[in-house]
Amino acid sequence: MAEVTADAFGRVETHGVDAIPAHERHGAPRELAFLWAGAFVNYASLFTASLLTTYYGLGVWDGLLATALGTLSAAVILGLLSNTGPSSGLPQIIFTRRIFGLRGSYLGAGLTLFLAVGWFAVDCVIAAQAGAQLLGAGSRWVTFGLVLLIATISVVVAVYGHQTIKILETYGAVTFAALSAALFLVLAPQFRWTQPPTVSGPDYLGAFVLGFMTCFALVASWYPFASDYSRYLPQSSRTGAVTLWPVVGVAAPMLLLGLFGLLLPTIDTRLAANQGVLAVISAHAPAWLAIPFFVFIVAGEVWANYLDVYTAGLVTLAMGIKLKRWQTALGCGILGAALATYAVLVSDFHAAYEDFLILTYLWAPAWAAVVLLSFFVFEAKARPRLAVIAWLAGTASSLVFVNYANLFGNVVTNPSFFNARLITGLHGADLSGLVSIAVAASVYWLGRR
Repeated sequence: MAEVTADAFGRVETHGVDAIPAHERHGAPRELAFLWAGAFVNYASLFTASLLTTYYGLGVWDGLLATALGTLSAAVILGLLSNTGPSSGLPQIIFTRRIFGLRGSYLGAGLTLFLAVGWFAVDCVIAAQAGAQLLGAGSRWVTFGLVLLIATISVVVAVYGHQTIKILETYGAVTFAALSAALFLVLAPQFRWTQPPTVSGPDYLGAFVLGFMTCFALVASWYPFASDYSRYLPQSSRTGAVTLWPVVGVAAPMLLLGLFGLLLPTIDTRLAANQGVLAVISAHAPAWLAIPFFVFIVAGEVWANYLDVYTAGLVTLAMGIKLKRWQTALGCGILGAALATYAVLVSDFHAAYEDFLILTYLWAPAWAAVVLLSFFVFEAKARPRLAVIAWLAGTASSLVFVNYANLFGNVVTNPSFFNARLITGLHGADLSGLVSIAVAASVYWLGRR
């Protein structure tokens, strides 16, 4: 048999958006657990969970329950979407041409490109903040300089392909997990393990739903990437295994790092609210452990940028823009660095990050609902016009249930938003993503029936 060279470690991948031939398929579904763990064993998972105790008012254990429910619900959808990879050998957006049509797929491609660039920006800011803590300099201008440096490094190394990503993500995840476990054990005596919620009554339910939504949105932002990393699996891969292993790879690190993120603010609530949980680690962890932890936050976010730039390249090709991988990497890096600059110099990062997740939450769940119904239930002739209508109907419906006040940093009862009375009645709960799934699935199901 000829040696497989199209997808090898340390080599630039030769495939673009074409289907992977049967003779080049390799690997097993369990490898998806390590790849997705590599995407979630990083500071972003820890930081996302920390929002629940730092800003939403949840306690430690109810915050962990919201994290678990949101993560598992979203991860099951991600696992189901991964089955389109072995079935077709195609990247996710190219696969959806058979569902939404060519023009409809362009809309999904454009939104996915926004996701890839947005995550590139998030990863650069996280890495820069960790680097600033490492240098002992908390100024925004130092962080800005580090953003540019990290973006440059990410672009240089991101021209490599699928197999390189898979190996680096796997070993990077193991190292970061070991350092996180050591840091957790050292800081454990300082945690307030039983810290209760600071909100009560109906406001508590609203905060719980908001926490659920945030963790769901973190996973949902990866939906349009799903088959990009499963398309090299053999077509004979079992549906159950392809579904299960991404769930394991996402849920395990989110629950463990999520608990860490929920507990960290309890050490110093005021410091966490003003400067973030990285500052809490700097102030309360021994330097011999904090320093390598920050180093691997930087490295881990650079590795995470591989996924962002890799998918940005595939999506650009899917939109008919014929660029080489290094050109798409450069474009993604420039746009991502611009967004990261805004988050560092103009906005508060935690607010910008939350806004990014909510914007994801508006369209990706509805899109996923239509894709899954098409793939698993309605395998007959495609109905692209109906698919686009169902997707847009779900997205439009979700706009009514967005907590815009939370999105733009104002109070929940701000009367300037058209749905202020509804959101006030829901006590701040943001149901937009769940509504988008229900409406899109209902419209598509009834239309096909």
